[in-house]
Amino acid sequence: MNKDIFKEVAKQFNTTPDEVKNEIQQAIDEAFNNPDPKIRRLWNNIPRKNNRPTAEEVIEYMSYEIMKRRNMS
Repeated sequence: MNKDIFKEVAKQFNTTPDEVKNEIQQAIDEAFNNPDPKIRRLWNNIPRKNNRPTAEEVIEYMSYEIMKRRNMS
């Protein structure tokens, strides 16, 4: 994954790339704890190295899904 995305967002919001990544990871961590079975199935679709996906893994997966859906239209 291209790490420049964190730099670009940081630049837009006058913060650091690490802060952007940390904020995204906090949102992922909070959402990952959702007990709803439908939501749990969605999380299970995201390829990851560990139990909880990283910001990079979620962004990469979502980017892939967006591209895939655009190509279906």
